[in-house]
Amino acid sequence: MNVNDLMNMNDMYYVGNIVDVDGNGWVSKSEAQAILDELMGDDDNPGGYGDESPAEYKDMLDRVGVKI
Repeated sequence: MNVNDLMNMNDMYYVGNIVDVDGNGWVSKSEAQAILDELMGDDDNPGGYGDESPAEYKDMLDRVGVKI
């Protein structure tokens, strides 16, 4: 998903349906991109969400009570 996939009006982008925001779910394009980068993992930011090794992933699941 990229910022152009979000609903937009007058250069404001709606993120209220993908993140919990206090108050208004409309943000600027740069804020929307930063939110998407954080949620989806940014290629320029290695080590972001989704870059876990299998052992790290298993450990995370164990910590929340999911047994595999």
